[in-house]
Amino acid sequence: MARILVVGTGDIGGHLAGQMAAEGHEVFGVRRSDKPVAEGVTVISADVADPETLTGLPDNVDILVYSVAAPVFSKEGYHNYYVKGLKNVLKSLKGQNVKHAFFVSSSSVYHQMDAEWVDETSETQPSSFAGKEMLAAEEALLKSDIAGTVVRFTGIYGPGRTRMIEQARHGGYCDPEPAVWTNRIHRDDCVGVLHFLITKALSGDKLDTIYLATDDEPATLFDVLEWMKDRIGDVDPDKDVGEVSRRANRRCSNKRLRALGYDFRYTNYRDGYDVMLTEMGLI
Repeated sequence: MARILVVGTGDIGGHLAGQMAAEGHEVFGVRRSDKPVAEGVTVISADVADPETLTGLPDNVDILVYSVAAPVFSKEGYHNYYVKGLKNVLKSLKGQNVKHAFFVSSSSVYHQMDAEWVDETSETQPSSFAGKEMLAAEEALLKSDIAGTVVRFTGIYGPGRTRMIEQARHGGYCDPEPAVWTNRIHRDDCVGVLHFLITKALSGDKLDTIYLATDDEPATLFDVLEWMKDRIGDVDPDKDVGEVSRRANRRCSNKRLRALGYDFRYTNYRDGYDVMLTEMGLI
């Protein structure tokens, strides 16, 4: 059994920490509050942006998972909690024989906006502060002395993440042409991917430095909304989705992750949203 440190125990990190603890690993979860995470997870109350609070991190850590969420959507917030925060944690673990570290990133590091396919080898020149800071954090890990892997998640949906469903219920409409491509991954598969990669690392398997984690089927915003409205049935009259012009428009490939052997629980948006719509009593 391994000693696993999960920094950031929100929705994804918290479920991952609980799952690893249930398997018998010694799991420590870092969060800004002292609120419990899950049975078997030792909570460490700390703020990654303040290195003085990180003195209580455990020794002999085998696996580090960095899965924080910036509390403020700003350049400073992203820098403090992704770039600076990660560097603070890595510095606090310096001298330990950490087998592998994982950084939870996002597809915001890509700049492609013309429906191109992207994968782990695609160029990354983000224009947004979010993408730039996330990319800087990725580089901080990959340039460190610890063997590291970046996991870039696309649009996460699942329990509590119902924005698209609410758009459909209120008649959200997007023109079919020009197509606006979207990519997503269910929360359970986010946890599943990280668990899968950690297991590989503990087994001594060689991992790539970057994995793009997304389901099998990029879909246009038009198709997703119209399918969802058909499933719900009782929805408001159509009205334009206002932020379409600001949406990323690219298609993300999961071939590298698939080739490693990960099997998605929800291979496309229909599988995942059907469960959510049923649980919400909408179908």
